[in-house]
Amino acid sequence: MKKILLLIVLTISLGCETKTVEIQKSGGVWYLGGDDQFPEGRSPKAVIGSDDDVEIALAFYNAYGDMELEKMVELSEDIVKFHPGDIAGVFDVDASNTDFLTERQSNFESIKRTTHNVTPIAVEDSENYTVVSINFTEEITYKDGSTSSTHYFERIHVVNDKVNRVVQWMRPWE
Repeated sequence: MKKILLLIVLTISLGCETKTVEIQKSGGVWYLGGDDQFPEGRSPKAVIGSDDDVEIALAFYNAYGDMELEKMVELSEDIVKFHPGDIAGVFDVDASNTDFLTERQSNFESIKRTTHNVTPIAVEDSENYTVVSINFTEEITYKDGSTSSTHYFERIHVVNDKVNRVVQWMRPWE
């Protein structure tokens, strides 16, 4: 009788095992105006992006703040589309060398960045396209001793393990 009771209890406990199924939710869409990734101008749905692409974007972001310009070159495609927060327009930046970056930082003594949050958004069914959004505050000390403090929302596009676009929005912090 004990064996039958044990068999019944064991059968019930095994039959009640909880199974977890992960379902990746998707939503939204990007209208990109027919760029190389999505020539039709519209992407598939968005999903949470990969941690690997977050690491690439953060390495790029930190390299700028640490003024390690060669590292930025290593992490970039040869041409990076740059949408600066401080001037209008979109620029094709030759990222195969540090010339643009050197000019942009020529008056800087130091940069201090405080990261507030980082969110990776990828395109559904794509293993090679993630947009990493970074919300941060940047304090610049200039060579003349003056300082500025700005709050940024920046999107770093990572395609095939390389940064190919940087889009910035900014406002004064203090």
